Amino acid sequence: MKYKKFIIKNYRGIGGPLSIDIERDPLIPIIGVNESGKTTILHAILAFDHINDKQDGGLHINDASNLYKSSPLHPIVAAEIELSWSEFLGCLEEAYQEARKAHAGKQTYEVLEQAFNSYKRKKKFFQQPLIVERDLGSHAYSIRSDVFSNVHLNSQLAKTIIGYLPYILYFDDFRDSIEDEIEIVSETDAKGWLLIIEQLFRKTDKEFSVFDLPQLEERRRKGVISKVQKYLNDTLTRQWQDFQLEDINALNISIDFNDREVSDAKRFFLKLDVVETDSKGDQHFFFIRNRSKGFFWFFNFVMKLEFNPKLAGSASYNAIYLLDEPGSYLHASAQQKLCKKLRALSNDNRVIYCTHSHYLLDPEVIPINRINIADKDNDGSITLCPITSYTGDVLQKRGAFQPVWDALQIKPFSLEIGRDLVILVEGICDYYAFECFKGDRNVRIMPSVGATSIQYFISLMIAWHVDYRALWDNDKEGIDARRKAVSHFGKNEADEKFFLLPKLGSRRKTILEDLFDPVDMKLLKDALNLPSNCSFDKVIAALYYSQHRKKLIESFTGGTLGRFKIAFDSLKLN
Repeated sequence: MKYKKFIIKNYRGIGGPLSIDIERDPLIPIIGVNESGKTTILHAILAFDHINDKQDGGLHINDASNLYKSSPLHPIVAAEIELSWSEFLGCLEEAYQEARKAHAGKQTYEVLEQAFNSYKRKKKFFQQPLIVERDLGSHAYSIRSDVFSNVHLNSQLAKTIIGYLPYILYFDDFRDSIEDEIEIVSETDAKGWLLIIEQLFRKTDKEFSVFDLPQLEERRRKGVISKVQKYLNDTLTRQWQDFQLEDINALNISIDFNDREVSDAKRFFLKLDVVETDSKGDQHFFFIRNRSKGFFWFFNFVMKLEFNPKLAGSASYNAIYLLDEPGSYLHASAQQKLCKKLRALSNDNRVIYCTHSHYLLDPEVIPINRINIADKDNDGSITLCPITSYTGDVLQKRGAFQPVWDALQIKPFSLEIGRDLVILVEGICDYYAFECFKGDRNVRIMPSVGATSIQYFISLMIAWHVDYRALWDNDKEGIDARRKAVSHFGKNEADEKFFLLPKLGSRRKTILEDLFDPVDMKLLKDALNLPSNCSFDKVIAALYYSQHRKKLIESFTGGTLGRFKIAFDSLKLN
């Protein structure tokens, strides 16, 4: 059971429908100018799952109306969900039992039972994906279906299905500062950081619980806390080493337990401190909130990533991670590490993040065709579209695209290629050859510096909104380079734009030289007064720079012209 897509309508500044396809793109960076609606999109997705309703005071769920409309419609967040018929039946049985309890003794009970029996017989009407909507005005769920139409059972069934879907986790700039002391209350009243600490205890040892500390004998309690403290510091040390934040050898987190009388009642607390050891070996204790913003951000990030209570006891994959400006307070090298971590996180989960930082758009790590642009249309409604479909001004100074230019280390005026279709080829010799034989085709040939470098130039084409085709030699090096590009940019991009030189006859491979008929090569060498042992590259360069290039090509009697026509036709230029 998994999410495939989210659809947002009438949520704050979103008119919609605004769609986010997380099945196609497991990693979706969102860029855009300030106030373009990036955070609004994350909040809308967060609002779909009722388990998040109390996060950050519930602002994302309680302040959802479209303020740009005088009479706003109810905000709706929908999700396309993939589940099997057997999974559906399991949820149906559970939902029916819950609905029976809610309507026991009421007139609707009999109708409910009839609907339940009817739903079980409707396998042939079962559609994939199933679309579940949440009305953020009433907070109610429903399945969008003419088949499953009973209001009471439909609502309960939708909510039951949501309960079995992966968690939606939101990471902002961590305004919810960790308290100097965390009170240990009853498990039923626990929330926030106490639940995170409980997950830390459970991960250290499944028999440990923070809620047991007040009842433990003191020496036993100290032993438990010591193990938990070591597990925490080992986890943080491992992560800090990856991110190279600061001198981890001089940093440590201590966990202390204390109790005191408050209003004639004994209350229990945990205290977390950063312990810094100076050059003399003396220790100094600081509140976590007193450390640098970068350290504070990363401590929050690691704690909520590694010890998130929502993931306790569940499979640690397919979760939806929503990150708002991740790593804003981290220095450049740490952001580069974070970029790789987000990519790795998306291997088993879905990651959507907003950013202004070009360090989080590294084209070697983040396929540029995954980037989405948040913008506003003429009516002020928030829109979202892939970078490949963006129709705004991509050259606007300090506009939405600026992080992309910075990530690619190019300036807007440094690439003058117009709007013709561009054919990316492996090298300068390929450029000479295809320029010579392109005829009246409205294309530009752009040379790379080897088979593997084409991947970088693909990023440029996507960023510049230039239609292109990438062409590799049909040999081992070219096949391997194309395979890597497919892995990086995805099959959809590859099917339309990535090509190998077409095989000719019974040849096992085709390289540029194979497109030239030996008869025509001899003609060229004779006409250009080149020695018979002149290298292929020099012959093609001489042809390209010859004043009589057009006449020479027209004089060909071999199969060269036909082979180049096959090569151009294979690129699907029309």
